[in-house]
Amino acid sequence: MTPGDDAGGRPSGLSRRRLLAGIGGVGVVGAASGLGTGAYLSNRETFPSNAFGAGEVGLTVDGEPTSGSVPVGPFPVDRTTFDERPRPETFEVGASANPVRVWLATRCPSGDPLGDALEVEVVVDGESVTGGYRPLAAVERDLATGIRIDDGCLDPDGGPIVVEVAPYLPAGSPDVGGEATDLTFRLYAEQCRHVSEEQANAPGSNPFAEVVCEEFGEECPECLELGKADDIEAALAVGDALRLAGAGSYEIEITEVETKDDGEAVGVAFVLRGPDATAGPAMCAVEIKGGQGTERHELDPPVTETGEVLFAPQNPDKGQRYGISYIVFFVCAGEDRLSDERSGDASDHESVDGDRAEENGGEKPENGGEKPENGGEKPENGSTEGN
Repeated sequence: MTPGDDAGGRPSGLSRRRLLAGIGGVGVVGAASGLGTGAYLSNRETFPSNAFGAGEVGLTVDGEPTSGSVPVGPFPVDRTTFDERPRPETFEVGASANPVRVWLATRCPSGDPLGDALEVEVVVDGESVTGGYRPLAAVERDLATGIRIDDGCLDPDGGPIVVEVAPYLPAGSPDVGGEATDLTFRLYAEQCRHVSEEQANAPGSNPFAEVVCEEFGEECPECLELGKADDIEAALAVGDALRLAGAGSYEIEITEVETKDDGEAVGVAFVLRGPDATAGPAMCAVEIKGGQGTERHELDPPVTETGEVLFAPQNPDKGQRYGISYIVFFVCAGEDRLSDERSGDASDHESVDGDRAEENGGEKPENGGEKPENGGEKPENGSTEGN
């Protein structure tokens, strides 16, 4: 995504919220040792100490010696236009003893909600190393394997390397209000003495080259029904909150609506909310009923907000979408908080299988299959589904 992609696009329908995007730490590490800066020995080994006399290797951040974490930020980020985006955070990397070569890397993405919403650009000495603004998670994944940032060797008597980190939350981004994230840089320094440029640029010379980042958000062991937004009014509006039957205090907040000429909703975008408007569990699928059919939308990877409009089935006779009758929501099994949050409303304790029976068979069985009036007592033998 390039900056300004949302300009002139559809409105997000979301309230403006101030977010904290903590560009959390700028650290100095040695690749082989895992700690400290690296000092040159004859075989390019590294050690977590800088005290090697004439062979000393040291880095500074903003003029101060460092061998650990140096915080940059946090700072506020508005969902706003690109022209009004916040000023970038800047730090300077210098050599404190001898000329050094410097590699810069990021830590791997952590899978937090802001990773795909917040965009950042990293600029080194006036040149973008991210190819413009890109999602934070993508930047972290790409830069985790490191890049060399000095121009032929960083000299203590020369100017520092200037690194800029510019964040931007697009106006049409998912609603991640109240979330926070960080971006941690890793720096590796190697003395230039005795190592030629050819050796320094040889395969395997990059100390971060073998870093492999874990994949997030791609595993969903089982996609289970959470609940249903029923009795949907024809004229849905942005900002409407719809309670999910059979799902305790869960609800969806409408963020965008597509309608027919008569105003009947045929498509919606939304965010799933938990108790007290907290973020809900990740949705893996959504089924939208319209006319006599149902349109199933698989969400891969699972998300708490659709980010785009999902539609009811197409009416083949009229060449347009049916109006939405109801929406069924499915979430990944294994969400730690799911059972507790569903238990907050006894009147909504419909089992997953009970909801499916109603959908698949049209009616619940009359042979004692109805739920007891007390809203879900366990059978006398103590067993119950889901335990």
